[in-house]
Amino acid sequence: MTKYANIAGIAGLGLVLLGLVIYSINSIMSTLNLIVLIVGLVALIAFLVLRFKEIKTGLSSRSAKFSTNAAFMIVFVLGILIVVNIIFARFNYRFDTTAAKQFSLAEQTRKVLKNLDNEVHVMGFFKSGEEFTARELMVEYANVSPKFSYEFIDPDKKPGMAKRHGITAYGTILIDAQGKTEKIQNAREEDLTNAIIKVTRESVKKIYFTTGHGERDYEDSERSGLSFAKEALEEENYLIDRILLAEADSIPSNCSVLVVAGPKTDLFAHEREMIENYLKRGGKCLFLLDPDAPQSYADFLESYGFDIGRDIVVDASGIGQLFGAGPTIPIVSQYEDHQLTKEFAVMTFFAEARSVSKAEEVPSGITFTELAKTSARSWGETSPLAEGRIAFDEGADLKGPVPILAVAEREAEEPAAVEDKYDLGMGSVKTRLAVFGDSDFASNGYFRVQGNGDLFQNCVSWLAEEEDLISVRARDPEDRRLNLTQKQSRVILYLGVILMPLFIFATGIWVYAKRK
Repeated sequence: MTKYANIAGIAGLGLVLLGLVIYSINSIMSTLNLIVLIVGLVALIAFLVLRFKEIKTGLSSRSAKFSTNAAFMIVFVLGILIVVNIIFARFNYRFDTTAAKQFSLAEQTRKVLKNLDNEVHVMGFFKSGEEFTARELMVEYANVSPKFSYEFIDPDKKPGMAKRHGITAYGTILIDAQGKTEKIQNAREEDLTNAIIKVTRESVKKIYFTTGHGERDYEDSERSGLSFAKEALEEENYLIDRILLAEADSIPSNCSVLVVAGPKTDLFAHEREMIENYLKRGGKCLFLLDPDAPQSYADFLESYGFDIGRDIVVDASGIGQLFGAGPTIPIVSQYEDHQLTKEFAVMTFFAEARSVSKAEEVPSGITFTELAKTSARSWGETSPLAEGRIAFDEGADLKGPVPILAVAEREAEEPAAVEDKYDLGMGSVKTRLAVFGDSDFASNGYFRVQGNGDLFQNCVSWLAEEEDLISVRARDPEDRRLNLTQKQSRVILYLGVILMPLFIFATGIWVYAKRK
C-alpha cells in the first residue's frame, strides 16, 4: 500500500505542476488543463489518506517541531519584508549624494509642479527598452506633484496613437494640459519644465525692449548682444518684441515688462512722459544702466527713490582674480531677503558697473530695496580710471559694500480697470521698477557665467508677477569622470580584480585549516 501511495503522491505533484505550467503559457483555463489539475489534486489527496499515520507520527516528532518553528519564523520575516517593501513603494524618498545634485530637481521645477492648477499628462514615445533615462525623470516629477502623470508608448506597437498625436520621431515627449500640447525631443529637466510652463500658463506675457537710443539688441548673437537672454525668456513662454519709443504714442497695453538695456543717448521729453504714464497704470520697467549712460535716466529714476551713482565699482578683495576677473569686474554674493532673490545664493559678475543706491529721501508709498551688493572691500570710484592709481578716497568715493541692483514698488496711481467676474475683489495693482548698474552682465559674454542669467530671469519674472518662476534654473549635469592613465588602470585592475580576491580566498583557506 505504501508503494502505491508514493506513486500517487509523485504523480499528483507532477500533474499539478504540469497543469500550472500549461495555464501560465496559454493564460487560459481549458477543459484539458482543468482535468489535469483535478486528477493531480485527487492523487495528492489519496497520498495523504494512505500515508496519514506516517505523516501524523512525523509531524509530532521533535525534529518536525523544530522544522515547523523554523518555517514559521521564515514566513514571519518574509511577511515583514513584504509589508516594509509595500510601504516604501507607496511612500518613497530618495537621497541625492552627488556633489552637483545632478539627480535632484531644480527649485524652479519644484515650484512649477507644486503650483499646478490643472492635470498635466506626459506621453513619451520611445522604443521599448530605450526610455530608462526619461522614466527616471518622470518618476521625480510625479513624486513632487499628484497632478503630474506620465506613460510611455512604443510607436511600433501602437502606430495609431503615434499618428494621432503627430509623432514622427522616436524619443518625442508630448506634454498635454487641458488640451494644450507641447512637444520636446530631449528628456532634459530644463526642456520638460519649460514645456509644462507653456501649456499651463493661461496667457502669454509680452516683454518689450526699447530701441533708438543705442540699446543692446536681442537679435545680436555676438558677445555684446542679448540673444541668450531672449532665448531664455522665450523658453519660459514670454513673447519678445521691440518698441521704438520715438514713433509710438504710448506703451502698448499688453506690455508686461518694458526693458531699457544699455541706452547711450537721452530720452526725449515725450518718451519720458510715455514711460511715466505707463508706470502710473501699474507698469513694470527694467533698466540696465552702464556707467556711461546719460544722466537723464538717473534724473528720471530719482523720483522713484533711486540714487544712480556717477562712479565705477572697484573690487579690491581679490576674489575676482580667482576667476580671471580684474578689480573693475566686481563679484556679488550678498543678496537681501526679497522675493526676487529668495534662496538665491549664486555668485554674479558685473563688468564696469555703477552703484544703484537708495536715495536719501524716498517718495512716500514706495517700498525700496537694495538687493545685490559687492564685497566690503569694494567702493564706488568717482575719479576717471585713466588717471592712473586707483584708491579709495574718503568723502569722495562710495564705501562698500556697494549696491548694484535695487528695486522699487508702490501701488499704481491710475490702475487699469480689471473685470471682476466672480466678485473676488480686484486687489491692488503694483508699479514695479528694477535697476541694474550694468548691462554687460546680461550680454551673451556673461549671461551664462555663474548666476548672471538666473538673476536676470528672476528679475523679469518678479516684474511680470510670475513669482513661481523665480529660482535657480536646472543645470547640465557636471562631468565628474576620472581620467586614468594606462599605468593607473593596470594598477587598479591588479589590486581590485586579482590581488584582493586572492587575498580574501587565501584568508578563508587559512582560517578553515586552522579550525580543522
